[in-house]
Amino acid sequence: MKYFFTFILFVAIGTGCKPKVLSGNDLRNKLIETMNGYLHKTMKPDITFTIKDVAYYPDVNKKLYDCRFQVYLHSATVDTTGVMGATITNDFKEVVRSW
Repeated sequence: MKYFFTFILFVAIGTGCKPKVLSGNDLRNKLIETMNGYLHKTMKPDITFTIKDVAYYPDVNKKLYDCRFQVYLHSATVDTTGVMGATITNDFKEVVRSW
């Protein structure tokens, strides 16, 4: 009986530690949050930006999301809206700007 409860405990811990698979609005928000963090690290301090929207598709073979972000940029001399392309890994830890 002791081994049975130990087995059940390990199964419960193993299934509870599994990362949640995001989809829909949660995935969209996480991609925007990841790109927002990346831009804060790489942009010049005098430039402010707002990410308006994201269009993405998952690349299942490479475990990536190919994304196109609509971004509003504002600095002392320029206000513009543009599109930024990026590839984000499934674990949301690495961002590679494509253009």
